[in-house]
Amino acid sequence: MGRPLKIRKSETVDIGFNNKGSLTAPTSSPTLNNNQWLGVVGGNNGVGESATYPILKCRVFITGESAEADGYIIRQKGSRKYLVSDGSAEGVCTLANEDDASLTEGNMNITLTFSDSTTVNIARLTNRYALDYSNNRYLINFFTDEGTETKSGTKADSLNLGIVESYTS
Repeated sequence: MGRPLKIRKSETVDIGFNNKGSLTAPTSSPTLNNNQWLGVVGGNNGVGESATYPILKCRVFITGESAEADGYIIRQKGSRKYLVSDGSAEGVCTLANEDDASLTEGNMNITLTFSDSTTVNIARLTNRYALDYSNNRYLINFFTDEGTETKSGTKADSLNLGIVESYTS
């Protein structure tokens, strides 16, 4: 499964990653300001999310429900499976290459947006990376979709930044 998605446990536990301003020698893109970080966090919508500490928003169609709705991730169950909630029901959904308003029961989607306003559906998600259905790898965050980041363990290879939808208060 790789590195699982970080899940916010409360208003003070696992609320986000280390922001750029708290790092000793940050090597991240100049487009991130000191209060921002790379990576995304799942968790319960309505438990202290803010513009500083957002949580991941996804589109879910929980089995047994009448329609799809905006939802949030409670727990990761596999590389493509998540325990999700739409605020009124919980269920296991699988990431699918289906657009909003076209989801089928038991499926969900997470959209990644780029600086040129193009979007892709995410096929796999970890705490800092996303893969699309063409196996392209992207570095993800809630704050900016501009620029690139140097790929960890390399001198010059870079990854495009993408931004995912989030809940903020």
